[in-house]
Amino acid sequence: MRRIVAVLSATLAFAVLALGGLSPAGAQDEESAISIREVDATDPAAVDVTFFYSGDRADLSDLTLREGGDLVDTSSAVPFDDTRSLGVVLVIDASGSMASGALIERVREAAKAFVDAKAASDQIAIVTFNREVRVVQGFTTDNAVLNDALDAIALEDDTSLFDGIVRAAELFDDSTLQPNLVVFTDGNDTTSVADRGRAQAAVTNAGGTLFAIGVENPGFAVLSEIATATGGSATVADDPAGVGNLFEGVQATLRQQYVVTYPSEATSGAVPIRLAVGSDTASAEFVAGSTQEGAASLRPQVIEKPSGPAFFRTSTGLMVALALVAVASVAAVFSVGSSFFGNEDQLGQALRPYSEGFVAGAEMDDDDGRGQQLAQTPMLQRAVEVTGKFADRQGFLVKVEGMLERANLPLRPPEAIFFYAVGVLLVAILLFAVVGSPFAALIGIVIIALIPPATLSFLANRRRKQFESLLPDTLQLLASTLRAGFSLMQGVEAVSQEVSEPMGRELRRVVTEARLGRPLEEALEGVATRMESGDFDWATMAIRIQREVGGNLAELLVTVADTMTERERLRRDVNALTAEGKVSAIVLGLLPVGLGLFIFGANPGYMDPLFEETIGLFLLGGAGVLMLAGFLWMKKIIEIEI
Repeated sequence: MRRIVAVLSATLAFAVLALGGLSPAGAQDEESAISIREVDATDPAAVDVTFFYSGDRADLSDLTLREGGDLVDTSSAVPFDDTRSLGVVLVIDASGSMASGALIERVREAAKAFVDAKAASDQIAIVTFNREVRVVQGFTTDNAVLNDALDAIALEDDTSLFDGIVRAAELFDDSTLQPNLVVFTDGNDTTSVADRGRAQAAVTNAGGTLFAIGVENPGFAVLSEIATATGGSATVADDPAGVGNLFEGVQATLRQQYVVTYPSEATSGAVPIRLAVGSDTASAEFVAGSTQEGAASLRPQVIEKPSGPAFFRTSTGLMVALALVAVASVAAVFSVGSSFFGNEDQLGQALRPYSEGFVAGAEMDDDDGRGQQLAQTPMLQRAVEVTGKFADRQGFLVKVEGMLERANLPLRPPEAIFFYAVGVLLVAILLFAVVGSPFAALIGIVIIALIPPATLSFLANRRRKQFESLLPDTLQLLASTLRAGFSLMQGVEAVSQEVSEPMGRELRRVVTEARLGRPLEEALEGVATRMESGDFDWATMAIRIQREVGGNLAELLVTVADTMTERERLRRDVNALTAEGKVSAIVLGLLPVGLGLFIFGANPGYMDPLFEETIGLFLLGGAGVLMLAGFLWMKKIIEIEI
């Protein structure tokens, strides 16, 4: 369908050409003697069109102008100098190679002749580039000052051609001069921070035209492309003796600019125009009520009307659409898998709760024990099984299981690992599709991939702290039950019904395991290992020793509880004394990131070299490593084990 539409569109375009309509995007004869440079449509009653014409000035009496295909009345074409001042920046190569064959002397002589030939109102600036870019002279009409600046040019090594173009284009910021850049070089760029695209964008954004001149060299082709894209020209000399002719040619071209004025009937939108002098024609397109400078901004563009809801053409809409596509793809895969592989048989469903290990929160599941199982289809279950075997071989399945138990999350370890990996993969695809920059997407993927493990660790640590905070009161309560005549097993069962979570939950699990035949001491040690609680491990050790050698267990538990209470008081004192160091570590760790985000928000272009240049990426990586090392160092200093 799209191919058919393209063929029909091309046919329609050529039909319009045959009927005398507008030329297609930017199409005009490369041999044409006329080209449009600028359109000032701020006053619809007097739209000024600036154009180049290399033919005889007398031929302009036959000039015609069409707006939207309709012939309009125009004023007589007048030289540009009669309406506005030219602004020219001479961007001169000052690298060491310019000394060869006294090329720099030839350039000085030609540039001085260029200055002497300018109109009295024209303003010229001089920029040189080698390893550095220097503004030798700002805009001035004083010929003597410009000649002195040309004499002061000093040669150094290296060539920062693109940086020189960017700096020269910046001179036209907030300027009313017509922007023109005349760039002379004898070699290709070697040391610029900017690239070819940035240099061309700088000229285009300034509304300027670049004229490239120089001696033949391999790198001149790139400069020639910039000149062509901005409506300028590119010429080279075979030897230094021909440099003067190059500058004279640019001066003659600048003098061949004319302005014609006409009343426009357009009030809004894009307006196509066509100038014709004899067989020479030039087309352009401008926006009513605006001023557009530079050939790049005036080229007609074929813009297809977007289809579909406008919301999905925004960045948020694109993310939503990609998410919906991802969800639909996963659902389709699951549906196909279910259709081909079928469901588990009834026997497999009945035996599954007994073939899998303990899952936190299982007592809250359905009667068949499968309430917390996320993988329901056989294909998905096989994928989870493969993931579990791989994680077991790598040795981190047990670690994940321990963290899930400490956090009390009702998830099976293989399922948690599988869905975590799938989620990270889907997020990675979305980020690469939306962001576009591989480096930025990689940073986002790393950050997002760290969120689930960090959240799991946070939940586990919070539950462990809650567990340890209840331990002294639990031991006191257990000692009271022993004094009341309860056995240790009966005391643990009674306490499990009274204390808060998570202590009550863990003690009820101890009671269940003991009833199933596991020794009480081993069940208690399992709680200490599972919760990674050194304090509970000491209490269990005291119980084991007392049961082996005898003694008053109630008094022993009270002594252990008092010791833990004092240690907790000391721990809180240490936390209060080290709070300032913790805050300092957090502030110093977040300050570079916050400052970088602020600079990026205030001036995004200032941060571009860090993400676009290789050295910038290395610096970002090094800064991140050093920040992390400093943060961990400060964290280690302020952490005191009690």
